[in-house]
Amino acid sequence: MVDAVIEGIRERVSAAIQVNQSVGIQVPENRHGDLLEAVFNSMCRNTHDIWTFVTVSKTFDYLAKTFKESTRHPNIKFIDCISRAAGMSDNSSNCIFLESPVMLENLILEITNNFKGQNRDMDKYIVIDSLSALMIYNDPEIIREFISLVMNRSRAENIHVVSILVEEEMDSNKLIQLNDKIIVLRDSFID
Repeated sequence: MVDAVIEGIRERVSAAIQVNQSVGIQVPENRHGDLLEAVFNSMCRNTHDIWTFVTVSKTFDYLAKTFKESTRHPNIKFIDCISRAAGMSDNSSNCIFLESPVMLENLILEITNNFKGQNRDMDKYIVIDSLSALMIYNDPEIIREFISLVMNRSRAENIHVVSILVEEEMDSNKLIQLNDKIIVLRDSFID
């Protein structure tokens, strides 16, 4: 049953991101792990695409232990915003460790740098997990400006954006409305 749910989520997200420049996914906390599994599954299947996964809710170490295969793919790069702030960091060739999740300018620069020099014919994607976690560290209005800037830059460079919003962590109405497509995951079904 869990595999069917994860596959359903993966198919829905994959279809949405193919036809929309930006997709916001609103997910309850108890479905967040399923969503991450579906996203990583999709990233691993699409080896001809370039992915940047920005993590604010889980450390890269946690992701590497939980989704081993995904963290070793050469087409997937990670930006970890929380490990160094928590006093821990790894050495990894496919992860950049930012000093803090409040350093949004550095985050934008690292996202942009991850795509420099890449084949222009390849599809490019940014996954932000999660905007709601960023709001723990930053003022909501600053996050709104940040996501607007990320979306505008990504549109100019033809980069797709997937932003995750965890329901229990925030009032997401203002942020989620910035996306071209919104997917709402519930405890037992997908809207």
